[in-house]
Amino acid sequence: MRLMTALLLALILVCQAPLDSMAEAEHLYSTWDMLEVDTVASAWLIRRFIDTQAEFRFFKKGDIITEGVAFDTPDALFQRSANQSTFESLLTTYKIADRVLLEIGEIIYDIEINYWSERLRKESEEISRQINEIIKQAERPDECLDKGFPIFDRLYKELSN
Repeated sequence: MRLMTALLLALILVCQAPLDSMAEAEHLYSTWDMLEVDTVASAWLIRRFIDTQAEFRFFKKGDIITEGVAFDTPDALFQRSANQSTFESLLTTYKIADRVLLEIGEIIYDIEINYWSERLRKESEEISRQINEIIKQAERPDECLDKGFPIFDRLYKELSN
């Protein structure tokens, strides 16, 4: 009887591990480790408004993303195009109509897509400068997110007023 109980317990533990990793995989978003403003903004949008349990994994630039939901890479579902930033792609896909997020989308568009033309939004240069400074100084991609998210939190609050 003890052997049967031990086997049953072992089976439960073995089966539980994949369930735990599947639950984690549901909230996993992946991108390359060479971050840009659009990447940081998109990660912020995901964590704050799409999936509050989101975790991020980073792959070397050029590697094929093999885990989670890929974003801001050429093969990703959520990616930049000639006329839309990754951030805007997320807004469109998730049908997010929050006025402030749409304005932040305009800023990200201004930084990532409209870089050769005159800026459409006065906030674009400052946001670009702040996030690019974080990217230059950070030792790890997750550090960029940790330091970049408060900038977008403040921007959201400022544009909400």
